[in-house]
Amino acid sequence: MLKKYFKLIEKGIFLWLLFLCLSLSACSDDPIRLGFSGTLKGKYSDLGVQGRNGALLAVEDINEAGGIDGRKIELIVRDDQNTPEGAVKADKELIAEGVSVIIGHMTSSQSMTAVRDMADSNVVYISPTTSTPLLQGIKDNFFRVIPTLTDLSKGLAEYSVDELDKRRLAVVWDNSNPAFTAPYKDVFVEKFAAKGGDFVGAVSVGKHEGSIDWQKVVDELKGMNPDTVVMVTSARDLAGFAQFCTLNKTNWTILSSMWGYTKELIQTGGKSVEGIIFVVHFAEDDPEKLYVDFKDRFIKRFGWPPNFAAVFGYQAVQVFAEAVKRNGGRTKGLGGAITGISFDDSLVGPFEIDEFGDVKRNGHIVTVKDGHFVTVSKREK
Repeated sequence: MLKKYFKLIEKGIFLWLLFLCLSLSACSDDPIRLGFSGTLKGKYSDLGVQGRNGALLAVEDINEAGGIDGRKIELIVRDDQNTPEGAVKADKELIAEGVSVIIGHMTSSQSMTAVRDMADSNVVYISPTTSTPLLQGIKDNFFRVIPTLTDLSKGLAEYSVDELDKRRLAVVWDNSNPAFTAPYKDVFVEKFAAKGGDFVGAVSVGKHEGSIDWQKVVDELKGMNPDTVVMVTSARDLAGFAQFCTLNKTNWTILSSMWGYTKELIQTGGKSVEGIIFVVHFAEDDPEKLYVDFKDRFIKRFGWPPNFAAVFGYQAVQVFAEAVKRNGGRTKGLGGAITGISFDDSLVGPFEIDEFGDVKRNGHIVTVKDGHFVTVSKREK
């Protein structure tokens, strides 16, 4: 009888230890699976490809340093095809692969779809580049390392009036990513008008068109007679528009959202994109040592310089790794561990994730000069 009693005790201890191992993931050498979901083909792929590469470099750095409590990270990548259906399909595939955290999505509209349609899955999103204010101030499973567009849009409007003395505004916006472009346009117009400027009209492009007729867009703008045009489009579309402005010898100043701030703009647009102005949360000519070191390693690894999507993709993985450590090695239920994470020394300045998964960062006035992005001034948050 006593022997049977001790066997029951031993069995109970074994089951308890087994439960502890499974709950803490501390008894496994299996890699920690992390998902990435973004657009990897087509004209919007500059964000997705660079975001993926930044995330991949972060994973490689963490693994080289020994992983997270001795466990390596495995990055599993899916293309969301820049469609709502593609985003949901990609995320379901990642969940089936065993991930509970996804770095993504890279455009606001796909993030909006994912947060809505994947709510029951309990998957946690850490987005490098989603800046729509429509997800701001909400306690959910969505987190980001880029601030909302509001401050940048207001900052660009202020700069256009106060520093450039522009008074007549037209906007060209891409309706295929309305969660980002519509709020950016509305915030800019509101601030521009509050500063005494005159909003003369908007042109919508993108969703219902194959190839955009930029000559038609330029002709429509000519009828509005603006002195400045704000472009809320991808880099490739911004380049196409700038080329037609050069051909038509327009004299308006071109301003752009951060979406257009990638190397594809200069590669595609050439001299026609000289002088375009941005307000951004990341400056490619940042002299800080951490960023310069990252930039050098990124170029060595991938063959070209990082853009803001790469930098924030890298930082999104850093947030993931820190949260896993705080969560005792578990990836399940990671949301609570992400809130409050801060980095005093990050690649491009300090940041902290608040209770709603949002962040604040400094801004920079940037322009294109001699084929490079050049910082004009820094704006404090």
